Amino acid sequence: MSRFILLNAASLAALSLAACGDNMSSNTAMTTPTTETASIRPATAENATREAQDFVNAAGQASLVEIRTSEMALEKSASADVKAFAQMMIDNHKASIDKLKAAASAASLRPPIDVLDDFHMRRINDLVETDGDADFDADYGALQIDAHNDAIKLFEEYSRDPDATAQLKMYADESLPTLQTHRAEAEKIRDIAKKSDKTPNPS
Repeated sequence: MSRFILLNAASLAALSLAACGDNMSSNTAMTTPTTETASIRPATAENATREAQDFVNAAGQASLVEIRTSEMALEKSASADVKAFAQMMIDNHKASIDKLKAAASAASLRPPIDVLDDFHMRRINDLVETDGDADFDADYGALQIDAHNDAIKLFEEYSRDPDATAQLKMYADESLPTLQTHRAEAEKIRDIAKKSDKTPNPS
């Protein structure tokens, strides 16, 4: 075999290897985005599930602290207005927890726990330890305002979340008007209590 033929054979082999390498690079480039997309999707779903469970837990705590402090108001307050408001809080938030449990179950999530966490327990302790029963109504009204401000923010943020679970988004949207009404009523309770505290007792 001549030297020319050998050179041509070597050249063809080199060209074949180069073409094969190009095809492999092209195939790798085409498959890489698909692999990356596949790896991102489960993580996104996992994050959405975790955020949904966090919302369930936080919403449950919000209702629970409003129920517990309102039960205290039924015992400690002498005001008919405060007692009526407290009973409304108990009834409405117990119903809200039932709806939350149903929404969580429909979304295959755990129900909210029925024990207050440390943060919400401190709220109850603050209500007990402030100024005694004499200023209880004003303190109770102020606590309810703060608690409902926090709840409204929580529900609004979850409702706006593009990854919100459908069942929980519906629950949040349906609950917001009631929470806003509760806050307005709590402001009235606080203001009435403050005026009552400033009224001099007849002697």
